[in-house]
Amino acid sequence: MLAITISWIAISVVFLSMGDILVSLYNRLCKQNEQYGLTDTFLLGMCFTLIPLSITSFWLPSNHYVLLALLVTCVVYWIIRKNHFLVIIRKVRSSFTHLSPLQSAIFIIPIISLMIAIIWQVGVFDSLLYHQQNIRWNEEFAVVPGLGNIEHRYSFNSNYLLLSAIFSLRAIFGEGVYSLQVLVLIAVICWTIKEIIQSGYEIKRILLLLIITGYIFTFGYSLAATSTDAIPNIVSLYLIAKLLLYPDSPGYKKLFFVIIPIALFTFKLTIIPLGLISLYILVRLVRNKEYRTALLLAFIPAVILGLWFIRNVITSGYLIFPVHEIDIFTVDWKLPAFVAIEEKDFIFSCGIRALNDVIWQIVHPELNSFDGIYRWGMNLIFIAPTLLSPLVVVYSLIKKKYLHKNIYFVYIILLAVIGLWYWGGPDPRFIGGILFAVIYYICYLLFSTREEKIYPKTGTILTAAFALLMGYWAVSRSIKFYNMFDLKTPKTNSRPVSDILIRQYPYRELLKSLTLYTDEFLPYKLDNGATIYISKSPEIPDGRFVCFESPFPCTVLQADAPGKYQDISSVTTRGKSLQDGFRPK
Repeated sequence: MLAITISWIAISVVFLSMGDILVSLYNRLCKQNEQYGLTDTFLLGMCFTLIPLSITSFWLPSNHYVLLALLVTCVVYWIIRKNHFLVIIRKVRSSFTHLSPLQSAIFIIPIISLMIAIIWQVGVFDSLLYHQQNIRWNEEFAVVPGLGNIEHRYSFNSNYLLLSAIFSLRAIFGEGVYSLQVLVLIAVICWTIKEIIQSGYEIKRILLLLIITGYIFTFGYSLAATSTDAIPNIVSLYLIAKLLLYPDSPGYKKLFFVIIPIALFTFKLTIIPLGLISLYILVRLVRNKEYRTALLLAFIPAVILGLWFIRNVITSGYLIFPVHEIDIFTVDWKLPAFVAIEEKDFIFSCGIRALNDVIWQIVHPELNSFDGIYRWGMNLIFIAPTLLSPLVVVYSLIKKKYLHKNIYFVYIILLAVIGLWYWGGPDPRFIGGILFAVIYYICYLLFSTREEKIYPKTGTILTAAFALLMGYWAVSRSIKFYNMFDLKTPKTNSRPVSDILIRQYPYRELLKSLTLYTDEFLPYKLDNGATIYISKSPEIPDGRFVCFESPFPCTVLQADAPGKYQDISSVTTRGKSLQDGFRPK
């Protein structure tokens, strides 16, 4: 818990500071006066941090030294702007002093609950196979030419993995702390609760909390492991909610609605249609002849995208991997074209298979148990709202003419994301946030009235129930893991349970506690004499081989992994050091 606490403090300081720097620069250069709350500032800071982090990654490893430099920069900034800092502190303190003890508990309990929940890491295949290793490559080296030749999934180059590298705190705790996506979720939850309380418990805001609850208990597994899906999903749901609750906000929060959608693209490709929001704002600025503002707002996300493209080319040889159709670079480290083709087909086929499974379980429900009913309901959520949404939209167009026109622009965006998702690989986890945003969109239309309706008693009960549910989930999850992995019985090679007070309990340690797992990593000599490890360690007994976060560097053989297209034997080094990169033989 100590490691998670320290990481959250470090992330908050960096993101809130970088966000404030960005807002201040924008307001001064463009002569604007846009004001942002803590959640918006936090998310803007997350995106703005990508610029210096990406630049330094071309020459330096992204580790604790970069984090220290960022923290020093933040401290210096607040020393220079001491009065501004004190104003912010007073505002935050004032907002909390007006809360009742119950309202304070509703804020605090979910935060503590999520901290407890993510103590126990889960065995998500992608996380164990390459996420944790990719984070270590970012920590140990500057961006490595042809890194994708070792494991083609490194070429996805999600900026989530780059950000996670500087906040892993490995130098302090000896292993990575993976808590970034959960802190983003906490920021969104706190904003939602604040909206509910400040609105007097308005119905549409209460419904948003229920939707977020549904998202948590549907995709909660991704919170306790590294996940390139979690942040795009959480933030996209937040974006849609803000646009619905404040449909005119793109006019007075231009910085936020231009930068966030485009920056999310560098976390997950499926989210690219959200960029329509950014494009809409930029076009309006040009039409209004606000050229200076339009230029700066176009420049910042262009830099984020440009740096990400450069990192893509360095790691894979492609502008975007696995989009092999865009093949404009001739470099010796480029991944073979068949790897990109196979991976693109694999993503699509996996998505189709996942969608078919959802449809099959809807058509053939197992309603004789609670778990069967729960699965049927969850699968129905993925499909039914999208199919029903046109009817609700037509009804609203006819009966609710008072709704802001931007409400229907949001619907176009939702359909665009879902369309791209279906075309590129319709696995529900890729756009879980958007799928739940569609549910919220329908609820918003159905419950919208000319005058906002408030339900103080119902709202108080539901927000309190949410806090209690989060607390129950964290405790029951801990008990479940404690019993499932037989942690009550000390084992020779297993980690003591008391260690959770200091750091997270890795999934590999949970497996060791069952005495069903032993490490098996075979050293493999590369052409330059460097050693890379070949994993023979499964994610579960008799399961697929994965690398975990150590030993490093590690990969699996093509013969052991059906989804691997390039074997380590077909790869050679480009120089004497691993930093020089890899290329096909």
